[in-house]
Amino acid sequence: MAKHPEIIETLRTCAFCPNTCRPSYPADARPQIESQTPSALCLVTLGVLEGWLAMDDGTRRTLARRDAARASRGHCTYGLDIPALLDTALPEATA
Repeated sequence: MAKHPEIIETLRTCAFCPNTCRPSYPADARPQIESQTPSALCLVTLGVLEGWLAMDDGTRRTLARRDAARASRGHCTYGLDIPALLDTALPEATA
């Protein structure tokens, strides 16, 4: 697992953001799952990297739901590309 300080800091920036990118995911898109938001995905990734969340099948399923994160590209207040960050932080999540 890639546990670099800059990755951890960037994940924290998104995980604790007030979700200004949320409107980029259409309200009529299905499913509407809170764990699919960029901030939730970053929080789950932090949990795995920090060792307080196991990389089990449930975690992998959660991290695979990236429709909202993909929709947020270009809408992040901080200019983050969350899908790319998640791939860098936990490449085994999509393996």
